[in-house]
Amino acid sequence: MTQSFRKYQALQNDYLLFDAIDAPLAFTPAQIIAMCHRRTGAGADGILIVSRDAAGVFRMDIHNNDGTEAAMCGNGLRCVGKYLADSRRIAPGDRCEVLTKAGPRHVTVLEHGPDVSRVIAGLGRPRVLDDRLVLNDLAFVHVDVGNPHIVHFFEATAPRELAPGWNLQMALSLGPELEHALEGGVNVGFAVPTGPAELDLVVWERGAGFTQACGTGATAAVTAALHLGHVGKSPIRVLQNGGIVDVTLDDDGYATLDGPAHFVFAGTLPD
Repeated sequence: MTQSFRKYQALQNDYLLFDAIDAPLAFTPAQIIAMCHRRTGAGADGILIVSRDAAGVFRMDIHNNDGTEAAMCGNGLRCVGKYLADSRRIAPGDRCEVLTKAGPRHVTVLEHGPDVSRVIAGLGRPRVLDDRLVLNDLAFVHVDVGNPHIVHFFEATAPRELAPGWNLQMALSLGPELEHALEGGVNVGFAVPTGPAELDLVVWERGAGFTQACGTGATAAVTAALHLGHVGKSPIRVLQNGGIVDVTLDDDGYATLDGPAHFVFAGTLPD
């Protein structure tokens, strides 16, 4: 027996997507770890399971590559939006509700193509929980985006003022420790304001480690930067290793994440 999947990536944040709309589907942590292994499996930051409830509302369940479950994933949600458009379950331009463990979220697929689409994810209203959190002698802002984030800012006015790769070095050296600094774990971001409407960001993700990009991390960083006055009015462009995404917080505090999502390939894995 084999299990079919489709691989998607948004800003090189990559996922194995499984369709459980017509039949229930579940995996053990060991199976997830094996599937996501980059040398012996299909390779991914995590898996996405797409299903639909009795009322016909779509649902996204997320598992990190260490087998743990996540409540929310911004780039994963955008990948799900592309899949729903690819499979003709939604039409481009439609605003589609997707249930998550963090509550209902929304996706809209624009400029749809077979390989890449522009997908906007509605992520709800992020909340700043603490703007004076000190860990390892560094100041962080604690933000809830449906999943927990802490963000540290290097207050530079231009990237040339930084040693190359400063925030990547910080994420790799401090991320493994700080991931466990709060009860239940936390995603750790290191951000550099590079202009009035731009941030450079690296995130160490809880349960996945360093990833090329993090959608909720970008949203948390923009929320924190607006709160502290590091950037002007949104939309704010967030640059990550995997690419660029635009984050907007409207006057009511509702956040959207706007960027490309790509279909990579389809395959099968043994049960």
